[in-house]
Amino acid sequence: MIQALKKKLTKSSAPTTSPKTQCYRPHPFDQLSVDEINQACQIVRNAKKDMHFIFKIVTLREPCKKRMMNYLGWSTTSDPIPTHIEREALIILLERKKMKCYECIVSLDSKSITKFEHVPQVQPPIPPDEQALLEKIILRDERVIEECSKAGFSDMSLVIVDTWSIGRNTQRPGKRILQGIMYGKASKLDNPYAHPLSFLPVVDMDEEKVINIDYIRPKDSKFERATVPLESHNFLPELVGQSNLRKDIKPIIIQQPQGVSFTVKNGSQIDWQKWSMHVSMSYREGLVIRNVSYQDGKEKRPLFYRLGISEMVVPYADPESPHNRKQAFDVGEYGLGLSTNSLSLGCDCLGSICYLDAVFSDDKGKAYTVSNAICIHEEDYGLLWKHSDRRTSRSDSARSRRLVVSHFATVSNYDYGIYYYFYQDGTFECEVKATGIISTTLLATDETPQNFGQTVAPQINGQHHQHFFTARIDPMIDGPLNSVSKVEVNTYPHPTGHPQNPWGNAFTADETILKTTHEGQQNPNYSTGKYWKIVNQSRQHPYTKCPVGWKINNSSLLPMLAQPGSVVGQRAPYAFKSLWVTPFKEDQLYPAGFYVNQSSGENTLATWAMEEKNIEQEDIVLWYNFGLTHVVRVEDFPIMPVEYCGFTIKPCNFFMENPAVDVPPSSKLMIKESAKVKGDSGNVGCCS
Repeated sequence: MIQALKKKLTKSSAPTTSPKTQCYRPHPFDQLSVDEINQACQIVRNAKKDMHFIFKIVTLREPCKKRMMNYLGWSTTSDPIPTHIEREALIILLERKKMKCYECIVSLDSKSITKFEHVPQVQPPIPPDEQALLEKIILRDERVIEECSKAGFSDMSLVIVDTWSIGRNTQRPGKRILQGIMYGKASKLDNPYAHPLSFLPVVDMDEEKVINIDYIRPKDSKFERATVPLESHNFLPELVGQSNLRKDIKPIIIQQPQGVSFTVKNGSQIDWQKWSMHVSMSYREGLVIRNVSYQDGKEKRPLFYRLGISEMVVPYADPESPHNRKQAFDVGEYGLGLSTNSLSLGCDCLGSICYLDAVFSDDKGKAYTVSNAICIHEEDYGLLWKHSDRRTSRSDSARSRRLVVSHFATVSNYDYGIYYYFYQDGTFECEVKATGIISTTLLATDETPQNFGQTVAPQINGQHHQHFFTARIDPMIDGPLNSVSKVEVNTYPHPTGHPQNPWGNAFTADETILKTTHEGQQNPNYSTGKYWKIVNQSRQHPYTKCPVGWKINNSSLLPMLAQPGSVVGQRAPYAFKSLWVTPFKEDQLYPAGFYVNQSSGENTLATWAMEEKNIEQEDIVLWYNFGLTHVVRVEDFPIMPVEYCGFTIKPCNFFMENPAVDVPPSSKLMIKESAKVKGDSGNVGCCS
């Protein structure tokens, strides 16, 4: 559970008002607290004293949706409203002796184990403890030490290892196998990605030993092994040098002297500008937003039951071994929550900030806290609306602001900011900010990347790759039963001169309801500007006489460039479609399956959608794939500027008018006092 009592409001240069809080018992959606994690793990130890476990995952078991809909007051049935929802812990264990995987469910109400089951032929995720162990195993191996010495790194404290899953493990079935990508450093703070090494150790984590070393052979080169480039490429200010930093940047000060406009109740419930939502941190998805609603006049209207990034796959382009194994599933294999950062004021977040902590478990079953894991704040976002009337010489406008709920996760070399935005006009936006350092590989002095990458510095290859983020959208637009439609804008079929199109200017927006899971498998059509809407066919808009709905704006869609028969294509077949719509099922949360590490792709979203099922006016889930195709540039090194991707969901014939009409005009006095910026003419600048 996010720690309500440890919630902090960090002040900027102006005093701020803390969001209201009060003591409470955990909400059913709250993640497990420190006490709950420790208690659940102790219950397992007491009940299974003859077994010794590695606690891979300890997390909240998702409460039953049907009961939760009743609990939240959204159910349309006559079932009684429950006053309490049982809190349960889901625990994924590895038994130390035989490294068997077990699933355990612990009731925190009855303080007992309700399920304890061996799950064969699967591998749990790779949490931070295991990543540190992998590095330790590799760096103490004699063969690795010898190879590092040959490469010019005899001081092993200057060698680092990035943990990578093995992909599909066909060589040693049943074994827990990981691989490490090797880099060296010239000094403690030196950028290691400027010095990639030419070998890759493979480790049996069951036996905790290096079982193989794969060598990266130069292509079309006269050399059998490439030498490591020793030139440094740094970005840390102390290495760049203070004298080389820009001197012409003036401070920007964000002030909210009357405090913030949002409230945080019970450490997880946020209310802002008619929006209401619950936020929590999952070990896997990172930020999860639940129970989103909007106050429309006197009616509180339900919108989304659950929103989160349910998977991310990053396939790389280089076909040569061992690079072909680079296909990270960052959500399912490592966990965005487990990889989350402790955020700092001024860089990660700017302004009057409310921080929330997150709690996870280590491999011994002991809870730990990541402070300042979630950042909540408001941002000015330019114009909300504006109109100038030449007849009255009047200009009216209002400035937009948005609520930002965000966190940052670091998975080896990459850093991902996951941002959820809520706007005053009813728009919801999910944005990913990808930054960090590109995954580099070594080139011989006469070698080129051969179009699979880019030479970003002498002998340093930045490999091309893609990022696929899967947003799992569980809607409840004005109720639990929804449909999805596709909308395409087409030229009117009748030619110029036809009675129905005499001047030839006509075009139409044609909408079609998707009725089955087969129809729910969708890709974009840029020639028709195709987009999708979530609608409730049981509620008709009084003006349009059509179902109320919300439209998804497609801005970051991309095709999977790997072949369907490739390993990553088989493990992530869902990435070949931009949208999937399926009936809701309690155990279908992750499109690549629950156990992704070393998976073969047998139990994925593509499997679930094979059977043709009704998705019209049902309890449905949308799986929306968006992302980036990263053709690497020299400018992406030594540190990558942020690349943006995401999507928005906007009300579409849902409200009776622009819901932001009631936002008051911005105070010109406030603008002038807070932004007295003189231009060349000496006049005071003013924003509309």
